[in-house]
Amino acid sequence: MATTIEYLNTVHGDLLDAARREARPAQRPPSRWVPSTGVVAAVVSVLVAAGLIGLLVRSGGFASDEAGERPAAGSTGGTGSTGGAVPGSVPNPVPEEESLGGFDSSGPPAVSRVIRTAELAIVIPRDAFDERFGEAVDVAEEQGGFVADSRSRSRSGSLTVRVPAANFDETLHALRELGTVEVESVHGKDVTADYVDLHANLRIARARREVLLGLMADAVSIEQTIRVQNALDETQLRIEQLQGQLRLLDDRTSLATIGLRLREQGVEPESQVEKASIPNAFEQAAAGFVGVIAAIVIGLGYLIPILVLGLAAWFVVSRVRRRRTT
Repeated sequence: MATTIEYLNTVHGDLLDAARREARPAQRPPSRWVPSTGVVAAVVSVLVAAGLIGLLVRSGGFASDEAGERPAAGSTGGTGSTGGAVPGSVPNPVPEEESLGGFDSSGPPAVSRVIRTAELAIVIPRDAFDERFGEAVDVAEEQGGFVADSRSRSRSGSLTVRVPAANFDETLHALRELGTVEVESVHGKDVTADYVDLHANLRIARARREVLLGLMADAVSIEQTIRVQNALDETQLRIEQLQGQLRLLDDRTSLATIGLRLREQGVEPESQVEKASIPNAFEQAAAGFVGVIAAIVIGLGYLIPILVLGLAAWFVVSRVRRRRTT
């Protein structure tokens, strides 16, 4: 009898537990949020619009001083130009050198520094290539310059002329007389700011070198000597690098560069089409990828403020409508 009662109690308890479990709400596993088609379409539309705006900005479609690149002061260029004079282009004196091969620490000259370049394509009469090619070399030498590079083939060729900047215009005029000018472009790039910055950095590096030389004289241990010597070597390397950059700028500004192409009448111009290759394809693909990302980022800079203002306006309008309905 007692066993039967215990069994019934056990069954009763199991039934109560089952009833409680059924009474509890079923716990569903947390569902992951899946973006709807509308959200995906909106995001894609925003990115596409940002990319289009970025492309327009980069191509100069919007009048913006920051979007486009301003031409350098005193620069001229274009096809078929006849003058090419750049204001302030005077002979650039070579800075005086110190005992260590550096430049005068008193500062850069007050004149402007302009890199002047030109490209000329001239058509000459038939059977006159050798004569006109020699005349072009003579023009360079008469103007105090030289031929830096030359290349010729049957009835056509090219050469690179370096002449003093003061004789740039006269050299162009003399080269135009060789034949009929087919293409001409003249450019000037003002690098005065770069020249001044390099001189400032050179003065700072020299001052640091003087301090390190004083510390080297006061060093009392091998460890201190090694540390100061390492810093001194780095500073001296920096000084030599700055001096090299100044020499390069002085060479490019004191001597103008003129690229001349000559061809006889009836001779086709040389093809300058770049041959296709796998490395070039990868480089172009990488450049295209970076360009698209850059365009999207630029476009988002224009779109985000507009979207924020639009959301704020929508929020204000919805609040006003709710108040009116209530």
